[in-house]
Amino acid sequence: MAQKRDYQGKPLEIRETLQRLAIRQPRGDNPDLVRRLENLPKTPLSAAQAARLPDFLAPETITCAYEDGQGVLWLGTREGLWRVNEKEPEPLDRVQCFRAAAYMLDNEVLAVYGDGGSGVYVLTATSVAHIAMKAMSAKEKAVFLSEVDMRYVQRRGMLSGARWDQKNGRWVGRESDNDGLWTSLVAMGDICRYAVLRDDPSATKEEIARAKETATRWTEAVLLLACIPSWKGKVASFVRYNKPGTNRASDEFLLEGREYKINLPDHGPVGCVVSKVGPARPEDWATQGMPEIVFRNVEGYIARSYHVNDPENDPVPFGDGVFFRKKFTPDGKLVSVRIPSTSDKGDDIPPLLTVDSSMEIPARLKKLYTDEVNPKTGKPWGDDDIIYKCDTSNDELVGHYAVWHLAYDILGPEDPELADIIKTVVRRHARHFTDNNYCHTDAGGQPTSWARMNREYYMNEYSDGFPDAPLGLSILLQLYKVAHHITGDEEWDREYRKLALEEPYRYADLLREHFERYRIIAKDLVEDENDEEEIFNRVVKIMNYSDVRMAAVSYYTLSQLETDPVLLEKYRQGADSWWELEKYARDIEWSLIYQVIHNEAEQFDGFGRSCLDMLRWQISRYPVNSREFLIDNATRPDAVEDEGFLFYPDSGKPYAVAMDERGSTGANFFQARQGHMGRHLHESYNIIMPYWIARYNKLLVEKGKDSGIPFEELFRVLDQA
Repeated sequence: MAQKRDYQGKPLEIRETLQRLAIRQPRGDNPDLVRRLENLPKTPLSAAQAARLPDFLAPETITCAYEDGQGVLWLGTREGLWRVNEKEPEPLDRVQCFRAAAYMLDNEVLAVYGDGGSGVYVLTATSVAHIAMKAMSAKEKAVFLSEVDMRYVQRRGMLSGARWDQKNGRWVGRESDNDGLWTSLVAMGDICRYAVLRDDPSATKEEIARAKETATRWTEAVLLLACIPSWKGKVASFVRYNKPGTNRASDEFLLEGREYKINLPDHGPVGCVVSKVGPARPEDWATQGMPEIVFRNVEGYIARSYHVNDPENDPVPFGDGVFFRKKFTPDGKLVSVRIPSTSDKGDDIPPLLTVDSSMEIPARLKKLYTDEVNPKTGKPWGDDDIIYKCDTSNDELVGHYAVWHLAYDILGPEDPELADIIKTVVRRHARHFTDNNYCHTDAGGQPTSWARMNREYYMNEYSDGFPDAPLGLSILLQLYKVAHHITGDEEWDREYRKLALEEPYRYADLLREHFERYRIIAKDLVEDENDEEEIFNRVVKIMNYSDVRMAAVSYYTLSQLETDPVLLEKYRQGADSWWELEKYARDIEWSLIYQVIHNEAEQFDGFGRSCLDMLRWQISRYPVNSREFLIDNATRPDAVEDEGFLFYPDSGKPYAVAMDERGSTGANFFQARQGHMGRHLHESYNIIMPYWIARYNKLLVEKGKDSGIPFEELFRVLDQA
């Protein structure tokens, strides 16, 4: 039986809504349509139409207009196209914006005319476009975007978007630092998709089978990243301290026979406590001399990503990170060898460092690469064709932990082999962290740059550990909570409760310090440290929005597995701290997570809107076209841009536009400019995950009608230049 905590209120119905399907072309590619639009009569706005203009659009800014038979008013300006329909049931949909490059190739709209349905043809200075508006259900959209991931995005089950291969005329899955995270977020959604459809009497056998197949593939890919280093045993290591003000190991090492003593207060980091972390006895440390040598457990290490040895089709980005190549020794033992790169990452991992990689990888996981063929040899890829990336961060780990929980609970009961793999991976990884002072430890025996989750890092004055602590420690608690849930080993529950509640840790209390820590940093960056509005706006500009996403994941897991009312209340207070900013973000994931963790009563955002309403709205406004178009909203007349961020002109609050009006599907809520100039696809985690979890945890119920548009037609929208 899956352990979860459902919403206790009435689920909100979500119905079909109009979706934007745009085909954009340079003028020269469709001269007939250009001529038709150029020859349209120039009709001035009527008095009735002028009265309908939004406050931020003056009549003289309107370059053209079209009103359809339903009274929907389309307005062209030199800053994009606007759609006005006061009859829309959702107030935020009544005025909508369409901008380059998602809907046109530039923003100077010269003509607009109806397409006979709900959409329009648009002429701009350099392009002509057809913006069709088609009613689709949210389920239909989420399933389609999972199919995009299956067909175009995945690299052997990993999901980090895709790029257009001009030479071969096809989409190719791309590698990123965050293969594990993005794959995990999609996996979370598709695992819940299977759970929802499995229990839905209206779902077809084919739908259920496809959902299970998809969820299993993503889960296996995540588990393979946890197994692919296959490091076995321990490695020799010098003893180093955390270099002050950094997330790196010190240059000095502990001399042989000396005691490891660091300047750490007895209490903290809870209470925003920091310290000048460093050696208590500097004379015990040196860069020359006989070092103290210890042996670190590296079993359970998780890779960031991996490649096969195919430079043309799967190139390794040697300029970014720490890479190992697997090779067989002359006596047939599998080892990993550090590959030289231009990166300075990887403390104590010199080129040609070799580590035992003979830990067996489960055969069903290896099939993700052995089922592929080396194009040069015609043979399947083997173990010694693998290159994998290390220096893994807790950005990655948070997604792994969430997938382990959901996959074990939902897929595991029907797939005991998968459940056993998960249990083995979890137990090995929890042991790794426990043996290494709560740090993810690389082959050189030192913590990775961004997965140091111990007091020494989080109390390190003037380091990123200060703002990172509430997120990193929620992830550490997430690990041990998941480990105990899956394995039943009491050791992990003892670790969990010690870290959460006991001195000097009390990490469950520290979680509520997230916003205050950013506020402390912001006070040093503003002119008037007593001006709370100025401080808040500075927090908006310095916030790490990637961390915001990670926190949503760790809090989801904790909200589902925690049964202790004392700890659950502390986690709710932690979520409240993130909500100080997120309540203005109209964020699809935090609207979900904040309502999930406060599951007993309906929650509201900073504008007085229900989290359920905002979740439904952003799901409805997530684009069907998952292209990562560049959209520059800096000159939108309904917003003020300040240092690259959008704010409301009247209230000064941060302004988050709808998902289909943000570039690159809007990972950073308030940023004015987002997206890519080239042809890239997003993996769509920020609809697949929140939509299906919202249904799994009974926040939303699907009542929408599918459009019946063949997916092949939707794929053609993605494929356009």
